[in-house]
Amino acid sequence: MLTELFGSKTTEKCLLYLTAQGEGYSLEIAKTFKISNTQVLRTLNKLEQADILTGKDQGRTRIYSMNKSWHLNKELQSLLNKALANIPLDQQEKYFMKRQRPRKKGKSL
Repeated sequence: MLTELFGSKTTEKCLLYLTAQGEGYSLEIAKTFKISNTQVLRTLNKLEQADILTGKDQGRTRIYSMNKSWHLNKELQSLLNKALANIPLDQQEKYFMKRQRPRKKGKSL
């Protein structure tokens, strides 16, 4: 959907994920979309160097979120929220909805 604008599918997925979840780390994003962690990490680092994302170390993990002080943050957030609203509901639930409570004991995956 936004691949042509951002230049890669990985960048699009990372930005959509961070918009929907608020924050995340590379392995979490890579597992969600079943793509290489190296590719996601490279993309997140590139976006952080461009000042689009901010990263903070939490133990051995680097947590990324949208940079609220970036001059085009509001416009980018608006664009990404519109894109999220146009994604089919089944894909939204699969990729962008965080599970709120643990799975019931004994329930199959």
